[in-house]
Amino acid sequence: MKICHLIYDDVKNPWLGGGGALRAREIYCRLAGRHQITVVTGNFPGAVREEVDEGVRFLRVGSDASYMRSRLSYCRQALACLKGQEWEVWVHEFSAFAPLWPAARLRRRGLLFFYHFVGAHALVKHPVVGGVAWAAEALTLRGYRHLVTISPSVQEEVQRRLAGRQVQVDCVYTGVDARYFDLQPEEQPYLLYFGRMDVHTKGLDTLIAAFARVAGQYPQLRLRMAGRGAPSAVEQVRRLVRQAGVEDRVEMLGAVDETQKCELLRQALFLCMPSRYEGWGIAAVEAQAAGKAVLGTRVSGLRDAVREGETGLLVEAGQPDALSQGMRQLLDQPELRQRLGRQGREWARRFNWDQIARDQEAVYLRMAEENRKLS
Repeated sequence: MKICHLIYDDVKNPWLGGGGALRAREIYCRLAGRHQITVVTGNFPGAVREEVDEGVRFLRVGSDASYMRSRLSYCRQALACLKGQEWEVWVHEFSAFAPLWPAARLRRRGLLFFYHFVGAHALVKHPVVGGVAWAAEALTLRGYRHLVTISPSVQEEVQRRLAGRQVQVDCVYTGVDARYFDLQPEEQPYLLYFGRMDVHTKGLDTLIAAFARVAGQYPQLRLRMAGRGAPSAVEQVRRLVRQAGVEDRVEMLGAVDETQKCELLRQALFLCMPSRYEGWGIAAVEAQAAGKAVLGTRVSGLRDAVREGETGLLVEAGQPDALSQGMRQLLDQPELRQRLGRQGREWARRFNWDQIARDQEAVYLRMAEENRKLS
């Protein structure tokens, strides 16, 4: 089977490198031995325009001059690149901030990957273009007959919004690397955030404000923040840290390699994930696999990845007081956080990449058969 997958993000992209890109790479390296796979991504500094990595062909289109120009040029060139490929199934991994507008005949034969709803958050993140992103989300969602989500809560919301339409909405989970289950948990006096430096989406303003509320009560406690982001986003986080008066208590580590990531997870007290929206939450499942409790938010996707009260605590998004109360609860009750961590490790074992790759392959095979009937 020939598969062509359009996704702006790329694990090598220094501006983004998010969970969607990781998910695509993990699945496709497992399917590459049985299928011919081409992944079309956005361009970025230092990118190789065309390469084969673990049997998967990557094509990178657009400009590498800046993050914004990279996204805009990807929107202009990705569909043209698709038209130049041979495929039996093509996949549109939707991004509200890199929307694609394929013709109706392409949409009929396309599979839409829809991870999460951005909605009005788009206006907060980007007031000038946010309305376009919001509209793109609503229009794109209604343009396809076949969709895939990665969490039951998002699947249910998509089905609700498309009620009365003849659509197929599948849910295929995201996996976790087996290496995390081998880590021997320890505890050092720090809280961990691991993810993209995106203040609004990831709730980093909430995280920093909550940490500032508890820092005085726990003089040895640190907040360690690891992950990539655009330079402007990183500076915004630094500014929030300065404004909160906790510069000496917050460590911004930037991008880390897998060995560093494992050590950060292994030794953290718990993971903080105060997102305003998520499709799933790979970092949350990785932390649980490492035997760590998760303090997250009660949003679609994340409330599927974390079992509230069993593997972590969830609070309302965007509320520093609620998040700081969750921090105190886990800091003051070591037996609770360790029990949540142990239970989280058992919960995470069900998210096996090999099985998830087979589940996604089954969706593709069904889609390819339907496409042959349309030919």
